[in-house]
Amino acid sequence: MRAARHFDLLILGGGCAGLSLAMRLAKCGYQGRVGIVEPRSDYADDRSWCFWAPAEHSLAGLVSHRWSHWRMSRLNQNVIERSAPGFTYQFINSLDFYRHALAKIQRARNIELKLGQQALAVTHDNDLFRVETEGASLRAQWLVDTRPPQATQLAGAILCQSFVGQVVSLAPGSPGAFEPGSVELMTDMQHDAHGLQFSYVLPFDRRRALVEITRFSPAPIGCEQLGTELKQLLERRGWQVDTVERVEAGMLPMGLPALDTAPMPGLVRAGTGAGALRAASGYGFQRIQRWARACSESLARGGAPVGHPTDSVGRRFMDRLFLQVLRDQTDQAPRIFERMIARVPGPVFVRFMSDQARWTDGPRIVNSVPWRPFLKSLHHHHRSRPPSRA
Repeated sequence: MRAARHFDLLILGGGCAGLSLAMRLAKCGYQGRVGIVEPRSDYADDRSWCFWAPAEHSLAGLVSHRWSHWRMSRLNQNVIERSAPGFTYQFINSLDFYRHALAKIQRARNIELKLGQQALAVTHDNDLFRVETEGASLRAQWLVDTRPPQATQLAGAILCQSFVGQVVSLAPGSPGAFEPGSVELMTDMQHDAHGLQFSYVLPFDRRRALVEITRFSPAPIGCEQLGTELKQLLERRGWQVDTVERVEAGMLPMGLPALDTAPMPGLVRAGTGAGALRAASGYGFQRIQRWARACSESLARGGAPVGHPTDSVGRRFMDRLFLQVLRDQTDQAPRIFERMIARVPGPVFVRFMSDQARWTDGPRIVNSVPWRPFLKSLHHHHRSRPPSRA
């Protein structure tokens, strides 16, 4: 029988949430022994994180690009451009984040990152958690589970946000060029049998950009189809590619159901499976950073770890209703987004998307969209509910 190694805190998963918490613990001087169990053997340049923020924040040094304006359009016609004074749309490359986090962790002697290790079994006995991996038996007083959601939870998502993107450099003779002053947040919006499709373009300069095709759909869309649609987008816009620096692809579950089982005492959940992604948008980086700060501060005070906070009942209701409209009435999606961005001032939109909305912002968002699709979905889902038993 293998001897168990003891930690004060074990973090399952060394992705964005797990590394963010570890970084915060290193920064605040947490003295407990921390172990991070992560299945991957190394970190690759595999994704990007974007968000609206002021110039100064805790990770501002990792931001490699900022844009003061963003655009939305239907079929790339009647382009609407917005901005929010004091805020920019900011881009962090995943490899920059990983390297920064790993450097912080390596300097903290009490934090150990165990790469290439997967938690095979988790049990709780005598007030201690026991985590079995292929290479070790680990014990800890506290457990923070940031692992991705399981298939059963993913199956309950209202919508899937599937995407394929490429960081491309244009050929010298390309007839089209990028416009570096503005992000194309949702351009070329259109709908078909597969759901809502739109373009997402982050221009780094006139010759280089991250170009993505994104789909909102009830089921995930395969990379092969999205790759074909991305190629069509590049050709349609006259962007003749010279080199592809990297590819990123994935699926963000929107409107995940809550987990059925309550966690064991001393175990908390964070990351995507615990609600880190905003249901109505898929943005999650800032939400993860706020959770990591709160959790690390609690541990540094000698308290227990805290899980990702639950959104308010009102926000959950509105987000789910919004997603249900997009799923049930896909043909209305471009019109809804177009009306919203046209009628909502830039600062209100940014606060809403960044979970910093004022009490007056909610009504402005609601009043900006056509109300008939929402009443239709509300009526449909109310009628489809099973009758309650007395």
